[in-house]
Amino acid sequence: MKQYKYVILNSSLLFIIATILEMTLHECGHFLTAFYLHAQNLSLHHNYVDYAEVNLSTTYKIAIAAAGPIVSLLIGMLFHFICSKQTNRNLLFLFNLYMAIFGYIGFFGYLMIAPMVPVGDTGFIFRALNFPMWSIMLIAIGGIAVLYLLQKKLTKYFVEMGTAAIITDQHLRKPFIHSLIQYPLYIGIIITALMNLPIAVLISLIAPICSPMTIMWSYGDALKKTYPAQNTNAAFEKLNSIQPVLFILLIIITAINRLLVYGIHVN
Repeated sequence: MKQYKYVILNSSLLFIIATILEMTLHECGHFLTAFYLHAQNLSLHHNYVDYAEVNLSTTYKIAIAAAGPIVSLLIGMLFHFICSKQTNRNLLFLFNLYMAIFGYIGFFGYLMIAPMVPVGDTGFIFRALNFPMWSIMLIAIGGIAVLYLLQKKLTKYFVEMGTAAIITDQHLRKPFIHSLIQYPLYIGIIITALMNLPIAVLISLIAPICSPMTIMWSYGDALKKTYPAQNTNAAFEKLNSIQPVLFILLIIITAINRLLVYGIHVN
């Protein structure tokens, strides 16, 4: 792994930055919707939004709960589209790829856990609408299937981060894929789980620990399937070298995350 040590570093940093940014935007979706609907005692935190439910109709509560996953879905679709149009396989491309992945996870992941977590966004919505458990189970299975297909579709973008020499040589490709998918996943899960502390409900910790593991659905195809080389040697050299800007971005996103622990309070 020594030849790709900076790939591991940069990928891990981008993994953490994208995860925390997507989570923050997800919560902003809840927050802004609640603000628009005049929720009282409203506050935005690092991984949840708090508000007084008094005088809020069920319809309003459903709208607030749905806003976060909808924002996540829009993030996934937007950054997936950006990846499909971007020609340079550079660090920005990898950031866009992670944002697409975590956006989709922020939507379909909530569908997957709806039967087991009644206090989650989708769990609350389905129960508020009196969905029978069998239909919630079917929706969850559908969420798993769609997320699986999306992760498989995004696989080629991971492979295209390598050069032609890496893609065609299994001795180079396997450690490269490990450096781009497997090790950043393990490192990122640990750090983002810590950045989710303190938690208001258990789901706030389950999500950052379990949901990113769906990236491993791409792992087998990334090792074996043939994709045309897209990356240049110059872009790969930047991927495999220290990039101070990523440390700056990590500091900024960490500062925002920690400040939101104390909350932004309205009303």
